[in-house]
Amino acid sequence: MTAAIMAGGAGAAMAAPSLPLPIPGVPGVEEAGDASECEMTRTDEYQRSNPEAVGLDAAKLQAAIAYWNSTGSESLKVFRHGCLVGEGATEKVFERVPRLNWSQTKTVSALIAGVAAKQGLIRVDDPVGDYLPEGLGDEAHRAITIRSILNMTTGARINYVRGLNLVGDISRPREVMSADLPHKPGEYFEYDQTTPSLLNYVVQQAIEKREPGLDYQAWAQREFWNKLGIPESAYWWQRDRAGNTLGYSQLFLRPLEFGRLGELMMHEGTYAGEEIIDPGYIKELSSGSEANCGYGFMVWRNGCDPDEKQVNGSLFKRAEIQPGQPWIASAPKDMYWSWGLHGQHTFVIPSLDMVITRSGEQPPDTQSGLTRLDGDAPIAGNPGKIGYFTFFKMVMDSVEDMPADVRATLSDDPGNHVDPEFGVDPDTFLYPVDTAPGTYLALGPQAPEGCTVAGCEQEPNDGLKWITDVPRTVPGVVGAEERPNG
Repeated sequence: MTAAIMAGGAGAAMAAPSLPLPIPGVPGVEEAGDASECEMTRTDEYQRSNPEAVGLDAAKLQAAIAYWNSTGSESLKVFRHGCLVGEGATEKVFERVPRLNWSQTKTVSALIAGVAAKQGLIRVDDPVGDYLPEGLGDEAHRAITIRSILNMTTGARINYVRGLNLVGDISRPREVMSADLPHKPGEYFEYDQTTPSLLNYVVQQAIEKREPGLDYQAWAQREFWNKLGIPESAYWWQRDRAGNTLGYSQLFLRPLEFGRLGELMMHEGTYAGEEIIDPGYIKELSSGSEANCGYGFMVWRNGCDPDEKQVNGSLFKRAEIQPGQPWIASAPKDMYWSWGLHGQHTFVIPSLDMVITRSGEQPPDTQSGLTRLDGDAPIAGNPGKIGYFTFFKMVMDSVEDMPADVRATLSDDPGNHVDPEFGVDPDTFLYPVDTAPGTYLALGPQAPEGCTVAGCEQEPNDGLKWITDVPRTVPGVVGAEERPNG
């Protein structure tokens, strides 16, 4: 494997079986059938079919899978018409191991918020102040809408010393209440790591009003995970020190489940015949905003047109991209996806009824990015880089029944995303200068509102509770758990 990875590129593809042989003791692993459509259920593993049965050239699809296997994917699955039709060579090593989803956590948080919206717990255009405890935040902060959080347009000042703090958060939601607001909410997109946790906090407050004492994660298990057939043994989810479930990252979910997330989005909020999210919410989730055509409700989208405003998601420097264009020019314009650090993805392509999931610690563009001194490539990956363009070109070449109007949206030109100018905006790390003591020690104006280093007002301060959830994943890792039936 090492030699293949070092070689890189499509020509260095690893030899990998298109579908695994039966594995004794692992439920749901069976040889492929020839179904042209499959149904995902809550209680069973994915139904498998041959690529040819769903309109794909098996050899070309396998070449694409092997290409991404050779450039860092640990788990990679391709679904069409609900059927699992291809996967990588290392699935049985990695697919059942809960792994950090990084910013795919944002997408999951947005989907769970969609469940809350359908059930009338929240309304997307409400100000967060309608749900926050009395006295938390000033008028300007309480006026931020839930939609602005979902679209990353809260106007809050970005600081990655605070945003990329993975273990020492006192209270992420209360940090938002202390952040500067240099931009008018709803008008300015900037990719942020702090405000997504305010979304989960708002949902938690709404749950508390309806069912006092019920925790966000317990409610999400009942109303979201169970409905997808995802057991508690498939994940654990970190909290901040005040006990709030983090929304920006820190969900450890096994890659085996990513396809269920994709199925839910593909079918506009319906899974196994039950509508758990309103179709209108999924439509908004997969649509852009005036502030950024390339970003929806905590998902990235491929549908930018030249006259629209497009903004990147770099960890180093915000940039507006002109003219607007698809992030991945070789993929259909209606594709949208989650984006987690190092390449944790669930890609949804409605026009082709296709879902592709990927997980790994090495982004596909690490090697090519390093040769261009592209800082995002080895750390975060980036939509539109050549590793993504090449993979989707190979996958699209395997589709034998692609409608002409979909084919017309594809391009052989990767566009201007592939070789960006590298830059760093020091303000996003250094300003405000008191961010670090505010974040870690609750000192100064950047401290989370109403908190000291020991805890926060009216918060349980049980942020280590998530650690006790980790052992429950052992049955899931070995395939001994029972899936919920919803």
